[in-house]
Amino acid sequence: MSSISPLVTIIIPAYNHDKFVKECLDSAAAQLYSNLELLIINDGSTDSTHQVIKEWLLKAPKRWFRLEYINQENKGLTATLNSALNWAQGKYISPIASDDIMCPNKISVLVESLERKGEEYAAAFGNAQFINEHGNNINFDIKDSDGNVLSSHNLFLNYYSFGRNINVNNPEDFGSYWSLLAGNYLPAMSTLIRTESIRKVGGWTSGNCVEDWELWLKLAKDYRFAYVDQIVALYRLHGSNATNVKREQILRDSIWLLENEKEYALKKNFHWYFFPAYQLNLCLLKEFDPKRSLVKRFSLSRDLEFYRYFLMRIKKKLNG
Repeated sequence: MSSISPLVTIIIPAYNHDKFVKECLDSAAAQLYSNLELLIINDGSTDSTHQVIKEWLLKAPKRWFRLEYINQENKGLTATLNSALNWAQGKYISPIASDDIMCPNKISVLVESLERKGEEYAAAFGNAQFINEHGNNINFDIKDSDGNVLSSHNLFLNYYSFGRNINVNNPEDFGSYWSLLAGNYLPAMSTLIRTESIRKVGGWTSGNCVEDWELWLKLAKDYRFAYVDQIVALYRLHGSNATNVKREQILRDSIWLLENEKEYALKKNFHWYFFPAYQLNLCLLKEFDPKRSLVKRFSLSRDLEFYRYFLMRIKKKLNG
């Protein structure tokens, strides 16, 4: 790493996390890396998140290159992130949800990785530990259709990459476009992103609730991702996580995203990765909108590129 440490912008979008936001802010202040600016945006919380942040700011350590707090009407996460991206002055940005926690080493080890790798790399990731609402470490079981436990994991990457034929320690696999087509497995709370790279791909799409997955796919077309095999964040799971309360919207946005990626994916001959992911999401849509699921699956059955993929599957099966 260069002798002059580049400025890093930590972005904390906060929404209805009055129980957790102070711990998140404390973890940002506890970073071992010194050259930091902190942007906190309260996105119209209806609980006491604003009051908690204001109280924290009164005692905030005098360590920041710049410290800004914006208390705004609700605009949604992606609009909030894009605003923060426009305000950021750092060479790198590190967004983290206000219910998650940064380990003290997060910024230092990820900056070192990206400074060493160079501009070919848009982002660096560490791993993340699962915790519950009380801050205790927890495990997640992966089960088969009969309920038998296949595997148990307490780390984000290990859980979300299980069974996907991805070696996260292989630079050719990790963060590759083809590996991301099947779904997101990269921990957003454990990343550091080159600010200029994310600006070049246009940031986040407003209103999209699978914003992390979309961003990784956009970046993976032109850049590589680095992996540092260390735990650099704690990912908190609780009843108000978006994955629990926005299941239908996440599914619809996932289908929208895959449809937007279709032309590029098939141009690159990634049929084998695109179509299974798209089919799975269409099948899951039946739970919320059976008619729309049927219409889309019927349309897929008439797709010539889908037939090409289907023939690829038959050929593979015949060849053993």
